[in-house]
Amino acid sequence: MKEFKKHVPPESFIEYASPLGPLFIAASEAAITDLVISPKGGEVAFLKRMKEKYGAALKKGPDAFKAAKALDRYFSGKPFAFDLPLSPLGTEFELKIWKAIASVPSGETISYAGLAHASGNPRAVRAAGTACGANPIPVIIPCHRIIRKDGTLGGYTGGLSIKKTLLGLERNR
Repeated sequence: MKEFKKHVPPESFIEYASPLGPLFIAASEAAITDLVISPKGGEVAFLKRMKEKYGAALKKGPDAFKAAKALDRYFSGKPFAFDLPLSPLGTEFELKIWKAIASVPSGETISYAGLAHASGNPRAVRAAGTACGANPIPVIIPCHRIIRKDGTLGGYTGGLSIKKTLLGLERNR
């Protein structure tokens, strides 16, 4: 299970041009805090969202550079696992769920029920799904690997086409 750093609000951000569209990555000096997939309104919308969430403006800066390099390797299609310092803002339950998500190997999927079980809360299936949807660092915390018990995809923050793309990329490695 991936360990997350104590949350420190981000100070800077970068825009990353991905095959999914633009990704905006926010970071503190110590860790990645947020990743937003192609927000409507682009950079302006992303910065507004971060200001509302953290109460401070972000500046463009190098803190998320390691994430961009890791995403380059991830999207290259070669075998890869993220090993980045992460510092998501969430409740104790959400952090437990996100850690369980981070432990799902690339190319594999588990159900929302399996996620609830892996987090130590086997009856909290709906709450696990809600926490999955609240994941502030999608792709890196791979919530796209969580599917319904019947094998269908369920939802995804960036849309089902992005979830399918990410799962396909990982399965083809």
